[in-house]
Amino acid sequence: MTGRPLPHSSELPPASLEGWYVLHQSIELDWAGLKGAEPAQAREALRSFAALAETWSADSEPGWSGVYRVAGGGTDFLILHFRDTVDRLIEAVSDLKLSAWGDHVLVREEYLSVVELGLYSLTRELAERIDPGDREAWDAALADALAEERRKGYVGRRLEPRQPEHMPYVCYYPMDKRRNPEQNWYRLSLEERAGLMAAHGKVGRRFAGRILQVISGSMGLDDWEWAVTLWAADPLEFKAIISEMRYDEASAEYAEFGPFLVGKRMAGAEFEGLISSRAAQ
Repeated sequence: MTGRPLPHSSELPPASLEGWYVLHQSIELDWAGLKGAEPAQAREALRSFAALAETWSADSEPGWSGVYRVAGGGTDFLILHFRDTVDRLIEAVSDLKLSAWGDHVLVREEYLSVVELGLYSLTRELAERIDPGDREAWDAALADALAEERRKGYVGRRLEPRQPEHMPYVCYYPMDKRRNPEQNWYRLSLEERAGLMAAHGKVGRRFAGRILQVISGSMGLDDWEWAVTLWAADPLEFKAIISEMRYDEASAEYAEFGPFLVGKRMAGAEFEGLISSRAAQ
């Protein structure tokens, strides 16, 4: 029966699909150590990291990594790792630590999450047909709906994102939904949450072709609830989309934002040249 009230709808979380795991690493370089090292050691460290960066960016394994030079934020570089398993993320971090470059790197912050596609509308529509309290029927119907959703081509591209070559700039920040007594996202009904997120999504779609957005969930994985990664050809696009979204109700009433990092992706050869010139000073 369509349109019936949803039982306990404030307690019904949206279904979601998960894709690649993501690790954001904020890196500070030991400039003094690099400049004080023997020239041969410094060159080896630079070459090892350039080679590692090139290996990470290849398509030879499920996932990739990107290195970004950060503007401000009290750090030097952001390294963004996408992998299909947590084990592969651990391997990527170990590769960095075990390289000659690892002796000159200080990891200031690390943030773990998994690419997430939240399905508010699908969950609401399904709950109008199937009683979520009937666990057997609900679980079976939900599994079928998620399998059908995952078969869609665009869903796979969203769950396993790759940075467009024409969008070299990145913006990253973590965020929560408020749980204040008078502003508790998690006590809203499913209908209310789905409606707010639909309006929120309309704002984002106005930036299609200008911004590529990746939402990754981190409940149970890290301190915030989500991480947001944006790519653009022009960093002013970050200001434009975030300013506009601040006025939409889902953000204005219920969103809390963590610190922002903005940077530009670098190829291995560019990275090596940059550090070489600094180390020689």
